[in-house]
Amino acid sequence: MQQDIITSIDFGSKKFSATIAVRGKENLDILAVKSCKSIGIEKGMLIDSEKCKAHVLNLLSELEIKTGKNVKGIAIGISSNKVRITETTVIVELDEDKVKSHDIIKALKKAQNSITISNDESIVDILINFYILDDKVIHKDILNWKGKRLEINLTLVIAEKKEIQRYYEIFKDTKYNIDSIKLNILAGKQIFLSEKNSMEYIALVDIGAGITEIAVFNNGIPKSVSSIPVGGNNITNDLAICGEFSFLEADNIKKIYSSNYKSLYIDDSLPDETEIGTIKVSRKLFYEVVNARIEEILSHINMKLKNTGHYDRICSIILYGDGINYFEDIGEIIRKIFKIKTQVVRKKDLGIKNPENITSLAIAKEVYDRLNLLEDAIIVPTNKSNDKINEKECLHNIEVENHILKKIKVFFGKIF
Repeated sequence: MQQDIITSIDFGSKKFSATIAVRGKENLDILAVKSCKSIGIEKGMLIDSEKCKAHVLNLLSELEIKTGKNVKGIAIGISSNKVRITETTVIVELDEDKVKSHDIIKALKKAQNSITISNDESIVDILINFYILDDKVIHKDILNWKGKRLEINLTLVIAEKKEIQRYYEIFKDTKYNIDSIKLNILAGKQIFLSEKNSMEYIALVDIGAGITEIAVFNNGIPKSVSSIPVGGNNITNDLAICGEFSFLEADNIKKIYSSNYKSLYIDDSLPDETEIGTIKVSRKLFYEVVNARIEEILSHINMKLKNTGHYDRICSIILYGDGINYFEDIGEIIRKIFKIKTQVVRKKDLGIKNPENITSLAIAKEVYDRLNLLEDAIIVPTNKSNDKINEKECLHNIEVENHILKKIKVFFGKIF
């Protein structure tokens, strides 16, 4: 990836979102963020690289024109579908009695060789959770600290090769290349977890259009990732079938009607049918169809959390995404399903105009943090064969306050 330009793309089931940023001396400077309709992605999986390619290349071209920047290397964000994580700790002796970049690189190589994966899998990302330097736990940047023995706790992200290969096909025979692959749900840590609210078991739940993703963290360390192939599109499909609308009509009705659908439902002074544009919609049908599907989605999430093995230790759930969060009584429905304290993040809470762009911003922020770890070093590129890391490659996931995301972290600081 170019030294000063950071480009990230979130491959969502409903939207593609891309961010171009410049690595400043003290901050990540966002130059432009843009999104477009997603195509070729279903339930979080890339199923048609060719259809996807045209939209992604056009999106990148528009951003280059808007910013005047020449993009080459890209960090992409993908779903956790068909992905697993594993945690390991590696130990290295310090050659110079202080922590240098080559010591961290040595640890990363050792971690890659310490785990067993199948021939159908590849390591797509490695996250540094914390360091132990001569028995002292350190969570911040550790370069040049004096010591003799360094332990690094890591989370390795492992995906199916054939699924990852489809993303490389998008950029084949173009000037662009994939420098790193991130899990969208793990990038959510950049936004929603801070020192204040992460010192316990926290579940992040991103309900999107085609897929719901779940990650459980303990002290900011990912312990579990999973996904459910349901989301906001399921609600739209139900409305389309039951109301005999087209999918686009149903989706438009859902957006317009959802913010006060319960209030309209319980208002007996109104006729059952209400007009949304030129379409007539039954208040009762809308309420009953939507409520049934939302309860089903939340019940699936609750069951998936129980299956993580961490359920009894989870202190709170942070639920975000545009799948169900804009419905009027979502908080009330959630309280019926979840016994754990749950915070719903709505559009107004995020403090940004287009919430669909938040994950690509988070990915850009994570890349920025990693670049800062080794000054001008290149982040680890994920190649098709996932071979060894070369001497200028490293990974990091330190949390640093950023002016783009500070508003969101302050919001959560008030809650927890």
